Amino acid sequence: MGEKSVGHSRRDVLRFAAASAVGLALPGGLSVASATPAAPGGASGPLRSAGVLTFGPDNVLFVGDITGAKVHAFALRDKDLTSQADVISGNFHNFEGRDQVMGLDQKLAALFGTTIDKIVINDMAVHQPTEQIFFSVERGRSTDTIPAIVKVNHGQLEILELDSIPHSQVSIPNEPDSKAMLEFEPQQTFAITDVEYYKGEIFVSGITNQRFASTLHRIPYPFNSNMATCTVEIWHPTHGQFETRAPIIRHVIRELNGDAYLFGVYGCTPLVRLPLSALKDGAHVHGDVIGELGYGANPLDMLTFTSPADSKDYLLVTIDTRSASQIAVTDLASAPPEPTGGGIDFGPGGLGRTQRALPIKAEHIAVLNSKWVVLIWRHPKTTYRLDLSTLALPYFFERKDGMSEMNWPNGPDPFHYREHQSDLSNQ
Repeated sequence: MGEKSVGHSRRDVLRFAAASAVGLALPGGLSVASATPAAPGGASGPLRSAGVLTFGPDNVLFVGDITGAKVHAFALRDKDLTSQADVISGNFHNFEGRDQVMGLDQKLAALFGTTIDKIVINDMAVHQPTEQIFFSVERGRSTDTIPAIVKVNHGQLEILELDSIPHSQVSIPNEPDSKAMLEFEPQQTFAITDVEYYKGEIFVSGITNQRFASTLHRIPYPFNSNMATCTVEIWHPTHGQFETRAPIIRHVIRELNGDAYLFGVYGCTPLVRLPLSALKDGAHVHGDVIGELGYGANPLDMLTFTSPADSKDYLLVTIDTRSASQIAVTDLASAPPEPTGGGIDFGPGGLGRTQRALPIKAEHIAVLNSKWVVLIWRHPKTTYRLDLSTLALPYFFERKDGMSEMNWPNGPDPFHYREHQSDLSNQ
C-alpha cells in the first residue's frame, strides 16, 4: 500500500520501545511550520523510552519507560497546559466529528525532522480539566530512538520540555533482559503494558523475568519504598489451559457495589476480573475470565464512559483485527466466571456473547469530554494519512463518511439532521 502501510500495530510499537537506547536530547523550539531544528533542548528529559500514558491528580502525567525500567511522574504546571475548551469538537446532534490534526504522522515527522516511517505513536492521553491531548512519541528505530511527549495546542503540535518539569520516578523490578526473546519478539516488549492511577496508587501490568511472569505492581504515589507485587494466572478457555506468562495488556479500575476491581484484557482478548483486595505483595492471584471477546486479536485501548444517550456507564475495548467491544459496566461485577478446565473453546464466552460491536478502527482512542472521544485513525476517506479526529458518543461513527438515503438534499430525515446542519457547537 506504499505510504498507507506506515502505521504500526501496538505490538510493533512496543517492540520499537523495547529496543530503544538512551534517549538523545530532542531539538528544542521546533514547530510544525518549520522543520529546522533550533538549539538542543531537554524534551526527552529522564526518558529512555516513551510508552503508556495516564493522568493522575494534580496534573501528574505518568509515563511508562520500558527501556529505563521505570514509571515516571511529571507534575505539569499551569504553563505546561493550555485549555482547549474553545476548540470545536463537531456537530454532536448529527454525528459529525472534526479532524483536529490532519496528517498527524506527516506533521510529527516534520516536527522531528525525519520521515513518517521513523515516527511511532505509542499512546495517547487526555488531560480532562483542559481537554488537552498528549502523545508519547518515538523518533527512529533501535539505537537511534529518541522519546518525547507531544501535546496538541489548538491544532498545532508542541514538544513538552520535560527537563524543567518537577519529576519523580519509580523503578520496576525484575524486568526481562533486553536480549531475552519470546518466539517472535523481545520479552522486554511487554515489560510495562499499562499504567492506571487509582486512589493514591498506580497499578502497573506487564511481565517480569520470574517463573510466573504475568505480574501486577501496585505502587503508592507519591513514590516511596513500598511496592506490592503479585503474579497473576488465568484459565483461558480459547487456549484450554492455565496461563501464567502472558500479561494483562490493558486494564481499568472501577468500584462496583462497594468493591474495587481491576478489569483487564489479555492478548487473544479474554476479559478478566480481579478484586483489588486480592492484589497483595507476594500473592499469586487467579483472575476470573468473565468474557471471551474473540480469538486471534489483541486489545489496543480500554476505557469506560458514560453514555449521553441513557446516562449508563459502559466499558469499551478497541481491538486490532475486529470491531470494538462495548459492555455495560453493571454487568462486570455480576458476570459469573467462565468454567475452569475442559478443552479448547473458541467462544465467544461469558460477556463476549452479549457484547455490542462498534465500528471503531482506531490506533488509539481516549475520552475527550462527556460527548466526544478523540482517536488516531486512518478513516475510510483518508487511508493515506493518519488523522487525529473526534467521534460522538455513544455510537462512534462519522456520518459523513458513509452513503445512505438521508444524504440526498431532499431525502428522508428521520433523525432530524437538517435541524442541526448549522450547529457547530461542542454541546
